[in-house]
Amino acid sequence: MIRLLLLLFIFSASLATAQVFPEFGGERTGISIAAALKIGVGARSAGMGETFVAIADDASALYWNPAGITQFKTNQALFGYTRWLNGLTHQSAQGVYHIDETNSFGVSMSILGIGSIPVTTEFQPRGTGETFRMQNVNVGLTYARQFTEQFSAGVTLHYVHEVLGKATVGGVLFDAGTYYRTGLGTSRFAVAVSNFGGKMTPSGSVPTVGALPDFNGGTQSSFQSFDPPINFRIGFAMEPINEETYHLTTSLQLNHPNDNAENYCLGAEYWTKFLGSFPAEVSARAGWKINAGDENLSLGAGAFVPIAEPLGISIDYSYSNFKTLGGVHRLSAGFRF
Repeated sequence: MIRLLLLLFIFSASLATAQVFPEFGGERTGISIAAALKIGVGARSAGMGETFVAIADDASALYWNPAGITQFKTNQALFGYTRWLNGLTHQSAQGVYHIDETNSFGVSMSILGIGSIPVTTEFQPRGTGETFRMQNVNVGLTYARQFTEQFSAGVTLHYVHEVLGKATVGGVLFDAGTYYRTGLGTSRFAVAVSNFGGKMTPSGSVPTVGALPDFNGGTQSSFQSFDPPINFRIGFAMEPINEETYHLTTSLQLNHPNDNAENYCLGAEYWTKFLGSFPAEVSARAGWKINAGDENLSLGAGAFVPIAEPLGISIDYSYSNFKTLGGVHRLSAGFRF
């Protein structure tokens, strides 16, 4: 099984190098609204190349696959901070509460924003003295149920509100996911769809500049409607090495967004547990994205320190490389209770 997995990884990498994967759908780039919803949650998942839909075994599953919150039995809270590109910051918080052995609820929130931005025009390129702000807020409520020992499903209802200067947009969207343990070792298969909903139309009045020769100013108050960034994901994960004090998790994932070409992700996570007076766990992670535009390699590390059953604290860090735009750093802190 280990040899088969290694061959699969090597084969996928060789295909990517040879550009065998078609880039169908690339012409759809930029056709959706509320792009902040595409920023992943959690340093752990980011360190694995965001191949998390079939793992989804911590509170960040609220973003990746709502069915995943049935895959752990402790209540959890997770807080994340991301230093995104071009000075943007992304902050998130998720909480999961298990009602009983089969039913679980979760709440989540994320905020993407930047400080005040100076207003410039063609005639005042150094600024008009005014500023505007950009912010995206996303709040969600999740319910998931474990129907059998092998199969779980979940759904999220979330509201997104985005502000860009004097224009705003908002809407209600849905996430849904399934999680299936095949019964072959630790292998599992998952399917999830994110940000499903109707078209969203901005509102507000935006200043404009008239055409030549008079340059008379005006306002624009009617806007085109856009689809949200819907993403359909299929994933497979397993532990080719699964010992009491260490294990290796591997994951493969296909992403099908409505506003870009399909892309593929490979990820791995190695955990080892210390015994004796310091029973902490540490991990190392790596991931690779194929046909995902500017993004490719990701790396990460983390630690979990148990306090008293079931209490524990986890800290995770990840770095995602963008070939021309630089790197993205993420930090997450989790609590189990």
